[in-house]
Amino acid sequence: MSYDTEHVRNAGDPPGTITNIPTFTALLDNTHLAALYTSIRQTGTTTGPELVETIPVSKKTVYDYLHRLEQAGLIRTVGDDAGTAVYAAEEFELTLTVRDTELSITPELVEIVANADAYPAIQRVLDNHGLVTFALAHDLVHAHSEGDITIRQMAELTGLSAGTTYDLVEALYSILDLGDDDSAPTTYTPVDSDDEERTLRDELFDE
Repeated sequence: MSYDTEHVRNAGDPPGTITNIPTFTALLDNTHLAALYTSIRQTGTTTGPELVETIPVSKKTVYDYLHRLEQAGLIRTVGDDAGTAVYAAEEFELTLTVRDTELSITPELVEIVANADAYPAIQRVLDNHGLVTFALAHDLVHAHSEGDITIRQMAELTGLSAGTTYDLVEALYSILDLGDDDSAPTTYTPVDSDDEERTLRDELFDE
C-alpha cells in the first residue's frame, strides 16, 4: 500500500495541502480523535469547552487533539467567543493507491470510524482485514443499497466472510442512513455466473 501524498489535500477553494500525515491517518485508528473531528464537522463551528462536554476523554486530551488537527490542516480557527477559539473542520480527500486501484478516504469514512465503539463489525474489519478492505467495503455499500451488488459479491470482492460482510453493511446502513427507516440491508440473490463475478471484479480493480 502506498500513500499518494500529492493528493492529500483540503477540498476547499483554494485547496490546501494537508500536512502531518501521521495525524491524518490517526483519524482512522483513534475513534475518539475521529469523533472529535466529526463533531466539529457536523456542528459547523464549535469551541474546546463544548467539545470537552461531548467527547469522552480528558480536557487535556481534547486540547491536544485540537492542536494536532489544526497543525495537520484538518481544522482551522475561524474566530473567538469571549477569548475562546472557535473551530471549523476542513473537508479533505486522501487517495490511497493499492494494486493500481485508487480508494478515497473522506470525512464520511472518518465518521464511520468514529462509530466503531458502537458497531463491533467496524473495528473487527479494521483490525483483522485492514484499512484497504474497509475502504473498499465502504465504497461498495452504496452500490449495495441501490441493488447493484449482492452481499455475496461484496464478500467475494473484499475477501470478507458473508457474515462479516452482512454485519458491516448493516452497520454502515445505520450510520449512513441508507435504505428505509426500519429496513436492514437486503441480501439480493440473483443467479450470478462466474463470468459475471469476474467482470465485476475486473471493473472495480481495472485489471
